[in-house]
Amino acid sequence: MASTVVDRHRHLLRCATLLLALPALTLLASPPVLAASTWWVSAPGPTRDLSDVASNSSTTTLGISGGRSYWLDVERGSLLATGDQGAATFVAASETRGWILNRDGSLYSSQLGGPARRLQSLPGRALGLAVSPAPHPTLVAVTSKGIYLGPAGDRLSPRGSPPAGSSLLALTGPVVRGQPFVVATTRGIYLLAADGHLALSRNSPRLGAGAAVAELGDGIIFAGDDRGTIYALYSIGWTPIFQILPQGGLQGVPNLTGIVGVGPDAAYVATRGFGTLLTPDGGYSWYRAAPSADVVALAALGPIYSRNPSGLVLAATPRGLFIHHLQTLPAPPTYAGSAETAQLLGTAAVTAVAAILAIAGLWAITRRRRRRLFV
Repeated sequence: MASTVVDRHRHLLRCATLLLALPALTLLASPPVLAASTWWVSAPGPTRDLSDVASNSSTTTLGISGGRSYWLDVERGSLLATGDQGAATFVAASETRGWILNRDGSLYSSQLGGPARRLQSLPGRALGLAVSPAPHPTLVAVTSKGIYLGPAGDRLSPRGSPPAGSSLLALTGPVVRGQPFVVATTRGIYLLAADGHLALSRNSPRLGAGAAVAELGDGIIFAGDDRGTIYALYSIGWTPIFQILPQGGLQGVPNLTGIVGVGPDAAYVATRGFGTLLTPDGGYSWYRAAPSADVVALAALGPIYSRNPSGLVLAATPRGLFIHHLQTLPAPPTYAGSAETAQLLGTAAVTAVAAILAIAGLWAITRRRRRRLFV
């Protein structure tokens, strides 16, 4: 009995210590983090058959509809043809500039409101196109014959390819200046610097069909494929972080169709079957946020990585294009200055008094129960 009472008192002491430490912990709070809510609305305009949309720092971007490239004005819901008559396969955009990679390897540039201009013809079958952030973007194109890199708007130069026997699967560009491009292959995931240096990421997963990769603002890299496992590259290395579950029956795991980062450590994953899944905390927790069961493409638009982040997430589905407005999650207040310090001390005093009263009440209850045990 004595030991039980002592254990209770120790538990009360630990509770009091935590309560007294709460004001100090608020001093270590980080600023609000951009994350995604699950509210979606249908986009206006003729956007039902979009198969690909490029992420961009503005709300106007390039998209592919019916095998042709268009400038998409999300707010007006309008599509403006670029003038490129090729079979568009991949698009990339940076503010009012865009690039189109056609199935036959022909590469075009497009200025919003102007005609498309042919830059060059790359050998092989088109496999990916990505661009780094403004103001001096670098463009990377991947075909079945290799990797091509150069300043956006100029001719691209070959930068070699991964080892023989590997197949190129997916490509994504950096969302913050200084980050590398990410090239997924059947032999592993490679990091491509802006200067053309290509290096295999140590212990990276070997992806298969339907591979998708994405970068987040704080440098985390996500990767996944149709097997349903999502991997992340943290400072400690690659690790599996999430497994998409089968749909039930004989349907198996839904096909993965895209991943897009929407903040320092938040991201969306698109599937054919579960719609979109999101993680607001770098892969620690996951939620289903589906505007539709089938999502064929994702994009993030607006100043998502600016000092005052805002923007949109676009989800292209067979039912049309859906928009989701990003918002900041609330965070504990950050105190600074003499007035805030006084407020902090007042909060600490109130917390301390509340902790003492709570302990006294719990001790009284414990003592009364102890007496009843001896009645």
